[in-house]
Amino acid sequence: MKNVLLATSLFFSAIISGVNAQSGNSSDTLPKAASGVRTITGVVSDDAGKPLPDVTVRIKGTGQTVVTDKAGKFYLVTTDTSSTLQITHISMAYEEVRTKPGVLNITMHPNDNSLNDVIVVGYGTQQRSKALGAINTIKADKLNEMPVTNLGSSLRGRIPALSVSGGNARPGADATLTIRNPVILSKDGGTLSPLYIIDDVIRTEDDFNLLDPSEVEDISFLKDAAAAIYGVRSAQGAIVVRTKRGKVGRTQVNVNSSYTTNDATSLPSMMTGYELANYLNASTQASKNFVADGSSGYLESSSYYTDDELEYFKNHNYNWLDHAWKPSNTYRTTVSVSGGSDKATFFASASYVKQDGNLDRINYDKWTFRANTDVNLGAGFKVGLSLSGNLNHNNQYLLKQGGENPENDVKGLLYTPGYTPPYINGYPVRLSQSSNQNTIDAFHYFEVQRLDNFNDSRNNSFNVVGSLQYDAPWLKGLTAKVQYSRLLDNTFPKQYGTQYYLYNFEMTGEHSHIYSDNVILSNTSPVKVSNGNRIYIKPSYRDAYQLDASVGYNNHFGKHNISALAIVEQTEFKYDDVQTVVESPTPGAPPDGRFAFGEEDVYETESEGGLLGYIGRINYDYAGKYLAEFQVRYDASTNFARENRWKPFGSVSAGWVISQENFLKNSNAINFLKLRLSAGKLGSDNTKAYGYLQRYTPLQNYGAVFGGNGDLILGVRNEAIPNPDVRWDDDLKLNGGIDARFLNNRLSATIDVFHDHRYNMLTALTASVPILIGSAIASENYATINAYGYEISAGWNDNIGKDFSYHANAFFTWSDAKSIKVDVAAGKIGTYEDPTGKSTDMGVQGYEYIGMFRSQAEVDSWLAKNPDYTIFGKTPMPGMLYYKDIRGPKDPETNQYAPPDGKIDENDQAFITPRSSNHYGFGLTLGGAYKGLQLEMVISGSFGGQGVVESAARKLGTATSTRPEFWNNVWTPDNTNAAYPNPYYNSDYDVTSSFWFRSSTQIRMTNINLSYTLPARWTDKIGMQSIKVYANAINAFNFYNPYSYKDNYLGSFDAYPVLRSFSFGLNLGF
Repeated sequence: MKNVLLATSLFFSAIISGVNAQSGNSSDTLPKAASGVRTITGVVSDDAGKPLPDVTVRIKGTGQTVVTDKAGKFYLVTTDTSSTLQITHISMAYEEVRTKPGVLNITMHPNDNSLNDVIVVGYGTQQRSKALGAINTIKADKLNEMPVTNLGSSLRGRIPALSVSGGNARPGADATLTIRNPVILSKDGGTLSPLYIIDDVIRTEDDFNLLDPSEVEDISFLKDAAAAIYGVRSAQGAIVVRTKRGKVGRTQVNVNSSYTTNDATSLPSMMTGYELANYLNASTQASKNFVADGSSGYLESSSYYTDDELEYFKNHNYNWLDHAWKPSNTYRTTVSVSGGSDKATFFASASYVKQDGNLDRINYDKWTFRANTDVNLGAGFKVGLSLSGNLNHNNQYLLKQGGENPENDVKGLLYTPGYTPPYINGYPVRLSQSSNQNTIDAFHYFEVQRLDNFNDSRNNSFNVVGSLQYDAPWLKGLTAKVQYSRLLDNTFPKQYGTQYYLYNFEMTGEHSHIYSDNVILSNTSPVKVSNGNRIYIKPSYRDAYQLDASVGYNNHFGKHNISALAIVEQTEFKYDDVQTVVESPTPGAPPDGRFAFGEEDVYETESEGGLLGYIGRINYDYAGKYLAEFQVRYDASTNFARENRWKPFGSVSAGWVISQENFLKNSNAINFLKLRLSAGKLGSDNTKAYGYLQRYTPLQNYGAVFGGNGDLILGVRNEAIPNPDVRWDDDLKLNGGIDARFLNNRLSATIDVFHDHRYNMLTALTASVPILIGSAIASENYATINAYGYEISAGWNDNIGKDFSYHANAFFTWSDAKSIKVDVAAGKIGTYEDPTGKSTDMGVQGYEYIGMFRSQAEVDSWLAKNPDYTIFGKTPMPGMLYYKDIRGPKDPETNQYAPPDGKIDENDQAFITPRSSNHYGFGLTLGGAYKGLQLEMVISGSFGGQGVVESAARKLGTATSTRPEFWNNVWTPDNTNAAYPNPYYNSDYDVTSSFWFRSSTQIRMTNINLSYTLPARWTDKIGMQSIKVYANAINAFNFYNPYSYKDNYLGSFDAYPVLRSFSFGLNLGF
């Protein structure tokens, strides 16, 4: 990879030298015009009258391009008697100007997502005013100062109907993006993620997240039938990325560096050791039936914490998470260079990001590089070359107890009771006395940290994209292009785990709950604890290519504008990995398999596949007023059997720009008004490859035994029953939209309404297939689900005087889905659990809470009215929750329930809220600028569902596992007005019920960015183009949180906390 970087640097150095030698920048000295030619001169300024340097000026329909000098001046020489100039600048709205005699004075306006902007769409670009799809675009410059380590995390709250989860906690964790209301039923390889396309090459979500914002020009989000051009994998929408390329002009160098500190928005609030002991005492009291006999026998129980022990715990508390947690740092530096002439342009960038963990020995670092060049060979030929890649390293300590859930370190630190010291006189304390070591309370976080064990993953990726384009000089608008992309990706994960020792101690206190200083050294102490005790490696290799051959045509005939595109696309990939596990590495030896002498297993996986597609698109408009688009794609995928391999997809869209009609053309209030409709059939290959064939999995450490020596004969297990008829999901997308601009383009608004009819959806019919079949069931094209919703966005951009500008942009969205045809178990058909005809989000299923029994008198009164009333088989007791009796047992023959029977059991569950998830989303961006000072804030949130205290927080605490602080207030005979039930009755309260409801509303200050750009008169004196300093905050504060013990953006309190980040940076332009 270092050789590749060196070769790339030398290659672009040569290009830069050549470009600078032949640069066509403007000059104050004009050349003499030859006979038959004329010189076009002009000055470009901003709307305050300040000259604009580095503006690209191109004669439309030709390759003739120059860039303005520091005074904003330019000149061009042409033989055309009449020409149109295309004026572009990175921070200004696109302009087109007709030439005329004399000096042209051209004014550019700030880029406010102008209707003339060119936006990236599938396999090309479109003028925003003519776009017919539900497409949102964001310039990556808005993201470049955010302290994120993955691109997806920077998009929170910025795009309507884009959901962003994860990516802002544990180092190296990526964000997951979804568009609108994706639905998937197949568990056999499906995904809710959209399709990712980078420079017209289909890539993965990981590839997208690895991009650095500094190398990205813009990102488009295709949410409706506009994605149909991607055919087989477009049903969940598409995210299209265009990376930066060079622009005609002098060489520019940019350096951006930032430092970030990260800390938890809040750490979970847990009970102290003293509070846990009181909580456990309350449970012990109830367990001895103290109410019935009035005795105090519970005081003699060995599990009861006595007064002397409680007094000791008041002053001895150990918060393991507080001790382990610390603020972390992130460092990011990017360097880019770009420029060029009308002969060749170039862009090259490199970035480095390093993020430390808030827990020790969790680190992530990433290198990315990109080099793009475009060369005009003459005679209509152009060559493009892009080299890009990354090297990332995720280095963590290994924790292999309680499974391999990466959150187990946080769980263990949170759950450890506060009365348990980590060490006594240097000896690590053993918490759990269970013989089962593979539990969370059996491991010791700090001892694991002291080991040299690790969980390491390195990834190296290299991508090359080469293209040859021919613009036919003999037929205006005709273009042919061939593009080839090759991706080579290597990943090398390695785990090394050994063993460590924990010690028992003599216990003091009346009931022996206090650790003494006396360590026990015997045959039972210390105890050897395994942290995997193995070496695991799984190197993998991915090799993929994509080949596109296309022919395009773009021209106008009077007021008729037409463009057409035809593409043949072929993709193939190969994947190979070898998994090796060697048990019992030698303590103290290098972490090498040669020094492990236990059992060894080797397992190899190979896969390959491909796609072939024929693609077509036609765009037509009349005078920019009546618009139409037709797209078609005919795809083949090796995921399916030969007879089901091919399938067509396509879309049709139409639009009417009403503001171009005579009755609105001169309106002072309405500047732009467009109606658009689109309909398209899209697909989704939500299945594993070769599901039409019988597949087998070799069994490790399993098999038949033959003979008398007990040796295992290696066996294989058949996977799901094959289905030769499996094929794509189908999705019919309908979308209607309105785009409008008012009041001199200061006010903008967009409304979209959509309906997705998803049918032939892949699903395994497990509910309706008898268990006696004895095998996993293959997915079938069976289900139908409709999704629908709306999106409303509005913006305001304005200036006050010439120095102050401000903007506000907001969006509001809603979506839902309905199950039309789904697999339903026989026992649920016709019952409240039958999802047919209902929302896919049927609400929270649980019990309807009535109250808490506060006294024996209250219990007696209730039983007098309901003599047979029981709660999960138990007689009601003070301190218990009680619920509404909804129905009796179900008749298995008729699926009908009996009337209420006075017994609370599983038959009394119901969907007790309309929805469980938030179906409404909103975002608000506020910003302003005064001269060089800029401020922007992003607020995002959602509502409309039902929050519930999670099962992990409701779970019964034990002597080795503490719980959140709200359990301090539990029912006892001395605390009958408590907020929470007595913990002994956990089978009564540890069910989902309306007692545990909380608001699901979320609203957070997602991002704040403050920057100051020094005046040009200062930077000019030191020979610099620009100097900007900035500060940025992510998750600055939460406006609302109904949970006392956790951040409400955490699904469960025992996950890695959400981080709040503050960064400070410097951006230099040369």
